Amino acid sequence: MRISTSIALAGEEAALLLTTLRDGALWRTLALFALLLTLAAQLPLHSAIDVGREDGVGSDLPLVRGMFPVEESPYGLFRWTTEHAIVRLPGIGQRPLALTVRVLAVNDEVATRGARELEFWSSGQRLASLPVRQSGAIYRLLIPPPADWSGDHQIEIRSATITPTGDRRAVGTPLTTIALSAGTGPALPPWRSTLIWIGAGLALWVTLRRAGFGQGVAQAIMLPLMALAATGAWLDPPRFAFGAAPALVALTIGWALVVMLCAAPETLRRTGLALAAITAAAWLADWRGPVIDLGRATVHLRAVAGLAALTFLAAAATRPALAGIAARLGIAVPAAHWRWLLLIVVIVFATRYGGKIYPDSMPGDIGFHANRFADAAFGRILLVSRNRGVDFPYPPAFYLILAPFTLLDIERRAVLHLGAALLDAFSPLLVYTLATALQRGYADASSRLAASRSFPAPLVAAALYGLTPAGYLTTWWNFSTHIFTQFAHLLMITILVVTWQSLQHFSKGLTQKRNGTKPRNHCCTPFRPRAFTSTFLGNPPDAASEDAASAHSPPVCPPRRTRLFMALVTVQLFVYLGHFGFWINTSLLGGFGLATLIVLALQRRLGALQALACYGAAFATAQTVAVLFFYSAYTGMFVQQLTATMTGGLTGLAGRAPTPVEALWRTLWDAGFRQHYGFFPLALLPAGIVWLVNGAAARSGYHRAPAAILATGTIVVACGFAVLPFLSGSTLATRWLMFSAWLAAIGAAVGAAALWRRGWAGRITVLVAGGYVVWVTAGMWLAALLWRIRPPEPF
Repeated sequence: MRISTSIALAGEEAALLLTTLRDGALWRTLALFALLLTLAAQLPLHSAIDVGREDGVGSDLPLVRGMFPVEESPYGLFRWTTEHAIVRLPGIGQRPLALTVRVLAVNDEVATRGARELEFWSSGQRLASLPVRQSGAIYRLLIPPPADWSGDHQIEIRSATITPTGDRRAVGTPLTTIALSAGTGPALPPWRSTLIWIGAGLALWVTLRRAGFGQGVAQAIMLPLMALAATGAWLDPPRFAFGAAPALVALTIGWALVVMLCAAPETLRRTGLALAAITAAAWLADWRGPVIDLGRATVHLRAVAGLAALTFLAAAATRPALAGIAARLGIAVPAAHWRWLLLIVVIVFATRYGGKIYPDSMPGDIGFHANRFADAAFGRILLVSRNRGVDFPYPPAFYLILAPFTLLDIERRAVLHLGAALLDAFSPLLVYTLATALQRGYADASSRLAASRSFPAPLVAAALYGLTPAGYLTTWWNFSTHIFTQFAHLLMITILVVTWQSLQHFSKGLTQKRNGTKPRNHCCTPFRPRAFTSTFLGNPPDAASEDAASAHSPPVCPPRRTRLFMALVTVQLFVYLGHFGFWINTSLLGGFGLATLIVLALQRRLGALQALACYGAAFATAQTVAVLFFYSAYTGMFVQQLTATMTGGLTGLAGRAPTPVEALWRTLWDAGFRQHYGFFPLALLPAGIVWLVNGAAARSGYHRAPAAILATGTIVVACGFAVLPFLSGSTLATRWLMFSAWLAAIGAAVGAAALWRRGWAGRITVLVAGGYVVWVTAGMWLAALLWRIRPPEPF
């Protein structure tokens, strides 16, 4: 019976996919997309490549290969070519290309012993052989359409090389500028990149439909994206073509994430076992399969199958447990919210991961983290790093968690990129859970439901957390351990808030037991809201059950103190052993929380003593383990730094001159408030804090009480580190603004909800503010993706 049920569930998932592929709107949409890309290939093209500029508009990567690093001359930046230099220009279309190449002057040695002529090749055929002049030259050529009818031009520049005196390189000629132009069609489009982009569109459609969107909504989402894609294909065809494969890879994984969050656990289990069997057979046959290019890393198909098997099996094992926990805590996600929440997850993952695997996008610190990963994997876990002149411990928790995945023969850089993107993608789910719990502060269920429908504050909070520029700053700088620790910190905040009522119920149970009365046992018939569990287990809820679950105020079964204690200790250890700055911030936040609980316990507030005992023990245990087994190894370094600080302050410790106050203010306002969060979320934050504090004292605001404590502590810690540079003149910081990201998202969502209910003026203000945040995020993301323009370093 169980086997037949499993087969039926797997068949349902396959039937869903086949039904989606038969959507008439899908093929009409893809046909329109193909038409737009074909039309873009008919438009005239005028572009220039500033060879020697690695960053900024007009830069040369990823368009050039076979050239040495950038050098500077009195005539500008340039690169020396090798024996075979390549200019890659995909996406132009099947049409001729006019090329203008500028070469700088060379000295007597290179002119005498170096190349005498430059050969230009395309499609394996020599187009021209032009003389090299000592004074430099400008060459103009007409490149015929590619012989393979691909529409992707690739021009080779071949020349003899010379090893100049005092140099070890065999250099060809100094190349500085390449200008290209193509006339108006008719011409065949570049079929390779066009087909891959259509495949990416297909993956997006299947993802949207599996998430629960109808055909009309899926079309409404895809049409503006297609228009933006066609604009990119017109304005910069080569860079647009380079983005086809990353988009397809990222959206395909995004679809797999949606399936793992929606499909029946038995279907996931069977799929995982099948993939595991395929991986084992490939290992026995010593077959790796095709290589997939992931930007700065590669992966074989066998490793992909093995990793997919592990993730599907993990999802099958954890989904029922998570659904049970959510049911006991009374967390219900309406189907209307669930599909949009899935879309946020896909957007966050696709933009973050797709951006990192785009060829020659901003690398950030991926090399640093790959080296630290190797150190940790080989047992050297007592790492030391230097930031702004000061050494500090570098906790290895994230590297140690990822290390087993490298046994699948996956490069460390690929694991780091994928792991960080997945954590960022799942973070909005935690923010939604946290915001939903806080929204229970309404006086009754009907008013809560009405408020959620008029303005879905939990969804907005999830979107703000995932899509504001701040999260993309950490992605582009590739702060892998920071991303992991911020996720663990958010998980800790969520656990503390959603389990607060459980502690209060446990305290009530003890009181009733001491008084001789029998405590009510809510665990006999655990509440299971269909709106959450059925969606999470793969079966869409009906509208009636969804409304009933959303309006119901469930009795909460208190978890065992041991399980809660272990969960708090574990998640705190992830924070403390994940990032040094977060250890400092979270330790201060924990101390503030304990001090507040002591005051509340002295005032005989119900549940405060139990919360103090449970969290205090967890806090002390986690701190003891982290200090005893890791940070104690750096005692000598800490003592030396403390002595240097007492002598010369933080500037003396760093060995740097004090930073001018004007520069600190400018950085705080522009790089901090504007470019981290788009300013408006921080402007709306005070309204959210007032809402939390006012609701904390209400009887119905049992989740807001711990959130108010955590919010107040977060503000105290953040303001302290924000003011510190102005007092010390040092720019040493603990990334206090990123530490406050959860509060900024939830507070801004609450403030936006208050504005939204003020009429049309308030709604226009909210839409303008949201549009500005999206504009800052998109601009920063595209600049780092296409031209490696560095955004501010997160702080």
